[in-house]
Amino acid sequence: MNTLQKFIAGFLLILILILTNMFANLFSWKLDFTDSKLFTLSKGSRLLIEKLEEPVDFDFYFSRSVQGLPISFKNYGTRVEEMLRQFESAANGMIRLNIINPKPDTEEEEAATQAGVNGSLLSNGQQLFFGLAMTQADNQEAISVFDYRKEEFLEYDIAKALYTVQQWDKPTIGLISGLPVVGTPQYFPGQQPQSADWVFVEQLRQTFEITQINSAGDWPAVIDVLMVVHPQNLDDELLFEIDQYLLEGKPAFIAVDPSSYFMKAQQNPQNMMMMMGQPPQGVSSNLRQLFTAYGIDFNDMELLVDSEYAALVSSQSGRIQMPTWLNLGAESLNTNEFILSQLDSLLMVEPGSFGKTEESNLEIIPLIQSSPRAGKLFAMLANQISPAQMASQINASGDPLTIAGFVRGTLNTAFPDGKPQPPSEEGDEEVTPPAPPLTDASYLSESAAPSNLFLIADSDWLQDQFSVQRLNFLGVTAFQPLNDNLNLLRNTIEFMSGSQDLISIRPRGNSIRPFKVVDEIERQAQVEYQQKLDELNREVQEFEESIRQLLSQQGEGNSLIITPELQAKIDELNKNASAKRGQRREVRKKLREQVESLGFSLALANLTVIPGLVFLSGILFFIRRHHRK
Repeated sequence: MNTLQKFIAGFLLILILILTNMFANLFSWKLDFTDSKLFTLSKGSRLLIEKLEEPVDFDFYFSRSVQGLPISFKNYGTRVEEMLRQFESAANGMIRLNIINPKPDTEEEEAATQAGVNGSLLSNGQQLFFGLAMTQADNQEAISVFDYRKEEFLEYDIAKALYTVQQWDKPTIGLISGLPVVGTPQYFPGQQPQSADWVFVEQLRQTFEITQINSAGDWPAVIDVLMVVHPQNLDDELLFEIDQYLLEGKPAFIAVDPSSYFMKAQQNPQNMMMMMGQPPQGVSSNLRQLFTAYGIDFNDMELLVDSEYAALVSSQSGRIQMPTWLNLGAESLNTNEFILSQLDSLLMVEPGSFGKTEESNLEIIPLIQSSPRAGKLFAMLANQISPAQMASQINASGDPLTIAGFVRGTLNTAFPDGKPQPPSEEGDEEVTPPAPPLTDASYLSESAAPSNLFLIADSDWLQDQFSVQRLNFLGVTAFQPLNDNLNLLRNTIEFMSGSQDLISIRPRGNSIRPFKVVDEIERQAQVEYQQKLDELNREVQEFEESIRQLLSQQGEGNSLIITPELQAKIDELNKNASAKRGQRREVRKKLREQVESLGFSLALANLTVIPGLVFLSGILFFIRRHHRK
């Protein structure tokens, strides 16, 4: 091969590399070898995209050029942009992505604010815009800010906004409640309501239409989420409607309770704690007929007792730890689930627990659990003994008990004979024998789709007094959250009101992965030097304490007499303390040098290993060709 041929071959090689890079950018081909498939859209997101009927504009506002922007924000901005491009690529023209850098005092900055993307003030006084606005026809939905702490939920947040922007009407909640959660209407213009909505109902009304269901005749034509709160004395016709709804695989939120604090307070408002008093009657709720058929094990006569999570409550004898009132932190929550990912404080009042029966094939995904030391206590007995005696009355199984969770699987109907016959009206003179149950060929005997049921064994956590504090400012009532109770409700209802495609999207991993080997080496180095550092710190403190004692002993009134002997001792102590500080700095320096040396070695390996392998491959290829000649 002559010189001209070598130049031509080199030119063609460079041209091939350029064209390959251009085609790769054009078709966005990627190979995703990450553990959690961080850079591959899930099936749920793709199904949502396939159902788009009109184009959607994605306006991604990111102040990438702002001065002083931390590198972590720039990296996460690139991560978000890559995810948005995946949505655009999968949509075949139905999603149009616009990358916008809103600079100060520009139309882009004003458009971001109007779209609901809020600017955050940085320490240097500049505003950072980092959010997304979606527009489909006249509908608009915004993610006001992308939080890097929620990276594992990035795909879900974008998919949720994409689903929401396509909704033209508010989703409908069908509400069945044995508690007065919905306020009574006003009777005359200007008259105050006899009772107001509970705060959780008031908040849900902002994004949902709420339809109360008191009987089977009230059942609406469309329900996006069924919400059953503390059900009591439901007739068979209404239970049948609930049964058929659940068997269709539609989303349902059910809160049952072995002991409603609200109803106890109604019976005995003077003695709220009911300590050593008579047991209340009729304060529990259950869907026993349905649960038995489905294979759900819930006993409405048993309370959950957990001394480890016991809350401090006020009683006649002062503040005491009540093991039937539970303060639940992040350690008791399944934070891998979307609805609990950002929650860390819940309050449950006299909750129960549930599981599945031995013969059941259901899957229960625990969301909220007790500690392993928890046990069950007969609800009637709880009002006869003191909190200190409760722990001795339970037998802890050693496993956490489930307070709330998702119930998945196939359900069998609780009405195998079909739709029940309506009860005969009172006052009929002629007594007729009971007719057989009405049958309907269209009723479901088992699940048509896997169940989508959220079940929680408490209802008191929804009460205003256990979730919010009412504030009055200049005649305006506001609410300050006491915990994450209402956040849990809102997250759950919003999550379940989404499509099945949306619910199927699971949390992903984080693109910023820790170097476990490096961390372990750093920990070992820290242990190695920490003992020496502790010893030096102790010696320095002893010298400094000796100096303070000498100075305090020589004081006379407001003056300080320093003799030559005292000055010599102080100088010697200062000299020794300075020497020890120097040794301490040297130890810290060695620790830093070891960590930095490790980092340099890793960086050098990253930069040289692959090029080195390519170089060696080229040498071997050249040698083999040379030997063939």
